[in-house]
Order: sequence, then structure tokens, then C-alpha cells
Amino acid sequence: MSKAELDKMDLPPDGEEAPPPDTVEEAPVAGGGAGGTALRAGRVKFALFALVGVLLLSGIGLGIREVVGLYMGKKTAVREKAAPAQTLAASSPTLVFRDFLIPLPEGSGNRLLMISFVAELNGNGKQADLNDNPGIRRQIMRAIQLRGDELLSSGAARELLKEDLSALMNQILGEGAVKNVYLADYAFI
Repeated sequence: MSKAELDKMDLPPDGEEAPPPDTVEEAPVAGGGAGGTALRAGRVKFALFALVGVLLLSGIGLGIREVVGLYMGKKTAVREKAAPAQTLAASSPTLVFRDFLIPLPEGSGNRLLMISFVAELNGNGKQADLNDNPGIRRQIMRAIQLRGDELLSSGAARELLKEDLSALMNQILGEGAVKNVYLADYAFI
């Protein structure tokens, strides 16, 4: 092709004006041509991403709220459980027996058990300090020694020890004087 033919192809037909080369022709798309659907698809994608983002952030926020609520609920429940126990302990007289050091016979030698317990009394039982009475301490030590080495090995054994101590304390203080016995501290040495 010659240069003259190429120049003729660039010129508009006779009578029409050619648009300047820097301007872009914007014609409204009547049928929603290719440009309109691309724009609409972009808006739909943006809306979907925004919706997913909002749902994700609200889900994370609700999850954190639930976790904090459960944690705070457990702390409140622990406080509520502790409150009646404290009022019960405050309303019932108690006898505290501290630092019993008891030798437990073992196959090859001796093991020592250090134990402290609290006896909860019914009403107006004898509230004298029996912790310093050597006769009572000796009786308690014998009762614990009879149980032997399996003394605190399981929950059932601890319950049996508590029942034995409760029965012994009821013999000493009078029948029905002790409601319950609580093991406060124990350790094998």
C-alpha cells in the first residue's frame, strides 16, 4: 500500500468531521454492552467482598465477646460458690488441728506424714482448744497410723480417713458434736 492510500483511510468520509485524536468518544450503552457489564460486575464483587468482610469482623467480635463472657461467668460462678462456703464456715464453730507429724511403717523403713485438718462442730459443742491436748493428739495419731501407707492414695481412702477422724472426734467430744472433717493439708516426707 502506498502512503496516499493510507492517508485516505485515516480521513473520514466526505462531510463528516473527525474527532480530535485526544478525546475519547463516550456514547451511552443502550443494551448494556461490554463496558456496562464489566462495571456492574466490579460493583457486585466489591459489594460481596464488603459483605464478607463485615460478616467476618462481626463473627470475630461475637466470638471474643462469648469467650470473655464465659470466662467472666466462670469467675462469677466461682465467687458465688465460695460465698456460701465462707458463710457456712463463719456460722459453724470449728476446731483446727495443725501439724501432726505421724510415722507410717513401711517395708524397709519409716515414712512421715504431715497432716492438718479442721473439724466442723454442730452448734455449741465444746470449743476448747484441743490441739494442745497430748492425749487427743495421740489418739488421732493412732487412728491415722492404723490406716497405713494407702492412707491418702485415693479419694475413697481420704473419705474413709475423714469418717474415722469424725467418729474419733465424736467419741471425744460427745456423740453428734462433729458435723464434718476437712483435710486442710497433708504431705508425705
